[in-house]
Amino acid sequence: MTTPAEEPRTRESLFTTDSRKLVWITLLCLFLQVLAQNWSAGPPLPGSTDDRQLGFVQFGARPWIGWVLLSVGFAFAGFVVGVARRGASRWNQDRILALGLAGVVGVTVLVWVLFIVQYEWVYWAVAHGNLHPFTIGDVAWSIERLGDAP
Repeated sequence: MTTPAEEPRTRESLFTTDSRKLVWITLLCLFLQVLAQNWSAGPPLPGSTDDRQLGFVQFGARPWIGWVLLSVGFAFAGFVVGVARRGASRWNQDRILALGLAGVVGVTVLVWVLFIVQYEWVYWAVAHGNLHPFTIGDVAWSIERLGDAP
């Protein structure tokens, strides 16, 4: 009779550790996406000068569910297809998990690039007379006119 201490321990497979890494990296990427999607900008209205401010256009972005669903979809698809491809000689589970992870990281990079581009775009667009520039995601805007502005 063997005691529990003497029983052989089963080792985790590489797929199990990679799947755990996929979950943690996906959660980290979702957190980074939330950071990139919470921004606000307040460019001055066209015609404002240092001496006389006419007002501001306020932009405020909040996390958009579309990016979250896309990221989780890549992670979930990578895991499910990875399970289906276990033991395959080509396109095995490790490669599929890596592709799912690449999709999640790619979406995160895209969200950060869009954050930088949109942030600069709203300042440029308002300075050139477009008070309602095109933005991607959940971006709300309002116009604040100051006291004696026309």
